[in-house]
Amino acid sequence: MTDTTPYYSEGFAAYPKNPLWTTGKKLKTVSYTRTITDAETTANDKYILSGPHSYGDRIHDIIGSTPAFTSSDDCNLGFYYKNAAGTFVELDADILWDGVDLSSALSYRKLLGTLNTSLDRTKNIGQILSKYADQEPAGGVYLVLEFVVPSTGGTVILDLDIMVEESTTN
Repeated sequence: MTDTTPYYSEGFAAYPKNPLWTTGKKLKTVSYTRTITDAETTANDKYILSGPHSYGDRIHDIIGSTPAFTSSDDCNLGFYYKNAAGTFVELDADILWDGVDLSSALSYRKLLGTLNTSLDRTKNIGQILSKYADQEPAGGVYLVLEFVVPSTGGTVILDLDIMVEESTTN
């Protein structure tokens, strides 16, 4: 048997004690489950999936399957912050997903990269937003899913797991 050269990931070569990513080591899963009915939906509904997060955190993945939101062929995923009045204010509403079609059921499990193939998943929230730590809102930022066109799928259950890599450098 001959020895072969092992092929490590770039992260392993650069950070052998933390081969997953360079921004931290602590993964947490935020479960989001909500029953959505046609009677309650309106245009531009926003669902707060997780938060508050710091700019040093990284959205590792969104895992789950979605039911068919029949009319929802324009969905956005981005970041908001909460102002002093408790209102959610947009930082960038469609930086992760822009105009994603959820009108038919999605059976695959990893939704973040599958629905945005150009996303650089090695970047933390601050890097994605092109913001620095001193520009972070006092209460952190929130991951928000927006249905630009409301669903007409009857009563459906949105059940997602958001995996967040928390920063250990702050």
